Amino acid sequence: MSPRPPPLGALVALTLALLASSTAAPASAQSLDALFAEGKTAYLEGRYDDATRAWERLREVGVHDADVEYDLGLAHLRAGRHGAAALAFERALRLRDDPEARAALEVTRTQLAERRAAREGEASIGTEPSFAEALVAPFGEPTLAWALLGLELLLLILLVLLVRLPRLRAALAISTALVALLFVAAGAGLLVKRGTFREGRLAVVLTEELTLREGPDERTAARGSAHEGERVLVLEEEEDFVLLRVRDRRGWAARTSVGLVD
Repeated sequence: MSPRPPPLGALVALTLALLASSTAAPASAQSLDALFAEGKTAYLEGRYDDATRAWERLREVGVHDADVEYDLGLAHLRAGRHGAAALAFERALRLRDDPEARAALEVTRTQLAERRAAREGEASIGTEPSFAEALVAPFGEPTLAWALLGLELLLLILLVLLVRLPRLRAALAISTALVALLFVAAGAGLLVKRGTFREGRLAVVLTEELTLREGPDERTAARGSAHEGERVLVLEEEEDFVLLRVRDRRGWAARTSVGLVD
């Protein structure tokens, strides 16, 4: 797996971000091509930390692009940061369903499970999405948003035709009902993709072993653990700590031990 060329969408996004801020950091003042080239060169030379720094700067100036996240994930994976790699691939898939990103995420999870099995004799990693999330997994958030917009426009056109063409009312009524159902489905899918129905915000564990504690303090008693690469939900935030739900358990952990997907 190798990094991809700069996507057109990311070029536009970065240009707008730079125009919107006259006080952008020095790193963000570089052209997108230069940042991608810097990251790609570092990656191909085996300087994975330099590659991640270059591509992270793209995110810092407002580029949220599936290809950027995919490249970040590859660099983190090569550097042995499996949790950070899983987070980047999860972000890429949230933006667009991508077979390569999905395959890379599976490779990352497999390596994490094998490493845990060698260490603890257990090979399970908590990564299963909900049923609703699994249904919308093949569709990226932008795809659903554009589908919703297109269906809304089509629905308005059909409603106008329904009034103006009474002779075709039966056929138009059926078409309108079908488009309305698709509109509702696309809207519900977009809400699921954005995590509207989740109890908290989706995140990924970045540290090898995360200890869940009874309160937002390292001195409180431990009440469970989570493992690198696991999907968790952030329920609350308090200063440097977050309240997490890990499967059927809840507990507090350091904010830096997890990364938010959305």
